[in-house]
Amino acid sequence: MSVYPMLVCKLLFGDWMVTWLVVLCFLLYLLLFFVFSDGYATIATVSVLFASRELCMGALELSALAVIVPLFAAIGAYGWHQFQVKTKWSSQTVLVINLMLLALLPLWGCVGFFTKEIGLRKPIELYILGVWFGACLGSAQAFGRAVFSELIQKGHEADMFALFEITDKGSSWLGPLISAVVVQTTGRIRPVLLYLLLAMVLPGGILHFLDLTQSIKAAKGDVVGDEDEEREDESAVLTGSA
Repeated sequence: MSVYPMLVCKLLFGDWMVTWLVVLCFLLYLLLFFVFSDGYATIATVSVLFASRELCMGALELSALAVIVPLFAAIGAYGWHQFQVKTKWSSQTVLVINLMLLALLPLWGCVGFFTKEIGLRKPIELYILGVWFGACLGSAQAFGRAVFSELIQKGHEADMFALFEITDKGSSWLGPLISAVVVQTTGRIRPVLLYLLLAMVLPGGILHFLDLTQSIKAAKGDVVGDEDEEREDESAVLTGSA
């Protein structure tokens, strides 16, 4: 949402229309978060089933993944924060990058549809992707919350983050349900990777083209403040001309 629709709506309909545009953007982001948070949570769940069913990995080998992912999640969260500080990119941009990098995991697994040599065909591939997943997971979770916090109007932080947590945990049923349906229908777990790919790419693509700049300003009251300053400048100019 750019500044122009907001200013036009304010001129024609008043402040309430600007407020509704902010709310609409807020709800759209919640919907996107509902999808991609379920996506990366389901990646963690499906990876265990995939390793045991497709790669025949034992409990000891799977326990190594349980150490690798959170370890690199902590390292990745710090590393991506330093990356943002140096590049000065917005939290939204870094989040989109994280989602697209996470999409490479199921995409690599989909390569296994066409060959039996690569594409999550060997345990070593799963370990490498476990490092990749952890390095992006902690950052995606952190920047997902950072973007949401920027869309909250002042004074509503507590109730909005309560809604945010409901959205976060409330999506935990979607991925397992779709996975169960796919496995029951096809008898294979690899087709679930197609859903995981879409759950990362679609929200990431929409979020990339969603302009949150003015919505963030409106949530903080900066849009109205900017307009007031412009009116004061115009009045000063007119007074000086007179």
